[in-house]
Amino acid sequence: MESGSGSSNFSFLGSCKYKEDLYMISIFNGFSLMELFLNLGRKCEEIAPQNVILQYLAPHQNMYVTLNEDDDVRIMTHLYTSMRLAIINMRAVKKDDMGSHNLERFETEEETQTSNDDHLEVGLVRNSIDVWSHCIRGEGQIFKDAAEFRKCAKNYAVATKRSFLYKKNDNKKVILVCSTSNCSWRIYASRHKADKLFGIRKCNLIHTCGDDNLRSRGHPKADAAWVSNIVMDRLRGEPSYRPCMMLKDIHRAYGVELNYNKVWKGKELAMHDIHGVEEGAYDRLRWYCSAIKETNPGSFVECEIDHCSNNFKRLFICFNACATGFINGCRPLVFLDGTHIKNKYKGCILVAVAKDANDDLFTLAYSVVDAENDDNWGWFCFQLKSALLSHRFIGFHEFTFFSDRHPGIIKAIQLVFPGSPHACCLRHLVDNFVKQVMRSYPLHNKKYWSSVFKKAAYALSRQEFQEHINNIIRSMPLAKDFIVSSCPESWANACFLGNRWGVMNNNIAESWNNWVKTARFLPIVPMVDHIRIQIMDMMHRRREATMGMVKRLSPSKENALAKTYAESRSLKLRKACGWSFEVVDGDKSFAVDLSVMTCSCRAWQEKGDDRTKKKRGCIDKKRPTGLCPGRRWPLTTANDVLAAVPATSALVATVPAGNGLLAIVPDVDGLLAAVSDAGGLLAAVPDASGLLVAVPDATVSDADIPDTAMPNASPSCAGWR
Repeated sequence: MESGSGSSNFSFLGSCKYKEDLYMISIFNGFSLMELFLNLGRKCEEIAPQNVILQYLAPHQNMYVTLNEDDDVRIMTHLYTSMRLAIINMRAVKKDDMGSHNLERFETEEETQTSNDDHLEVGLVRNSIDVWSHCIRGEGQIFKDAAEFRKCAKNYAVATKRSFLYKKNDNKKVILVCSTSNCSWRIYASRHKADKLFGIRKCNLIHTCGDDNLRSRGHPKADAAWVSNIVMDRLRGEPSYRPCMMLKDIHRAYGVELNYNKVWKGKELAMHDIHGVEEGAYDRLRWYCSAIKETNPGSFVECEIDHCSNNFKRLFICFNACATGFINGCRPLVFLDGTHIKNKYKGCILVAVAKDANDDLFTLAYSVVDAENDDNWGWFCFQLKSALLSHRFIGFHEFTFFSDRHPGIIKAIQLVFPGSPHACCLRHLVDNFVKQVMRSYPLHNKKYWSSVFKKAAYALSRQEFQEHINNIIRSMPLAKDFIVSSCPESWANACFLGNRWGVMNNNIAESWNNWVKTARFLPIVPMVDHIRIQIMDMMHRRREATMGMVKRLSPSKENALAKTYAESRSLKLRKACGWSFEVVDGDKSFAVDLSVMTCSCRAWQEKGDDRTKKKRGCIDKKRPTGLCPGRRWPLTTANDVLAAVPATSALVATVPAGNGLLAIVPDVDGLLAAVSDAGGLLAAVPDASGLLVAVPDATVSDADIPDTAMPNASPSCAGWR
């Protein structure tokens, strides 16, 4: 289709949505309403005047206008011509589903994003072969600039399975000719002097080279830059989008086969356009660390530089909200683990996580290092201790550390936290048992003997533990050396000297690694800030949830206590004196002392909460209301959940800085009260001095915070949580 920009036969591309399908037609100036129906009827027989009503999207108004007569069609084409828009978004609505209104609010979120703000936006089918085949229409077509025209020309070539050559190519003028010699196909495009818009001046879109389509499965114009434009939108929300998946998706959607190297380069170009030069991200670390310290008082940040090469070495971050929440609202359990970084320069993330009062994931600190080795784990543990000491916490002997028995972690805990119990993950130990011991006994049932090994680990008495171990050694003598070298004091309940609160595995740290999977593909500054945003969002959601809690305990503890009550119906209770009881379970009896929170079965001491034998529920049902004298109940309360996000919150808001980075600004009144920008982030505005200052939300005040949101900051309470 060829036409001049001011001629009466100027054509548009009509995009009409009906039900779940999209139909593309050509629309000319002077079209009548019946001609529109006839063109659409050729695509879909159901689109007829007696069945549906046609509507078009009014540009920049986010509203649909109904076409009732020929004059409405004339106004529509005149409106799009005057605004220099090439694509008319339409929809067909069944008359049964249509009210008497001619105007309907444009409410669909996806369609809202596809308004014709750009000259060639095609919305939901922007990267579609059907649309690309019409993206070059003729003389008078307007583009934003020469770069946009080149992108459209490449898409047009891929869709039509033709190729072209650049006879002239600069920012002011682009001349395209067919790659086949003696073909009259030609496009001349240049920038208009009056309005500075780039458009097609002259063109001949008819190929005289015959049916000489490309026979190869690839395409010469499907280069790395073309791939970059295709995958950029998806990479913004999914940095883990891998080149191997891009190869399959591009071939399925566009019928073009590419090699891996070209797709990989395309992804690198897209990531560069989104996040900037990855090498330069390390230079911005100094600024990022200073911003955290200035805007998050109490946060502990350490960035170490190699003084010989002046290169980045490692980074440690512990936000004030994380440290305060851990001390006041979490049990003294610290789970350590490392995970690999997937960006260009690789490396590892070391993390320390905990469980909050609802047994959910709680981030304490994280670090970026070059490798997971002894030196980096020693440095990480030293920085972690320094961060907690900065909050005047000294009860490190009460900590229980969990890990996957990495040698660097074992050495670091012995050096930095002497006297602190160190438990290893039972799941990793069982895997090693199967690999190192049971491969020598191929006839043994792996599932059965793994369960026996777990029973030995869960056994509460040394006698029960020894019975299971002897059973394993009698059947597999080689297991003796493995069990001795594995140090049962670190994984068996009967031998463990500290308090592991019923936790046997390091799964919570593995969950954190998967939680930050998307961030691990980003450059270093976007990566650590992406993790910060995830932590902030999680704290905010949990704080909102706890504000509505009416029960005394967290939800997981309420459920555990209810289950205990139900299981205690068959038990008998005899009161000895004060807070001492005897609980009878069949032919066994147990002594329970609430004043010191002990039970003769040792389950209470081992698990550290009310998820013990049924006898606790029996006592709970008959004990008087209130807490034990001089003791707090071992179940964490709703206030302790709130302590994970202190009311004097040190959380931060984010806004784009002048250089395109995310700047960190303080929250003025200690709340998450700031003006929300279009992207959903917490925004801020510059003050007179040019610094970024958060804008408080007028609808939120200190009066909105209940008194129960203020945590008890006494370190002496941390031992029973």
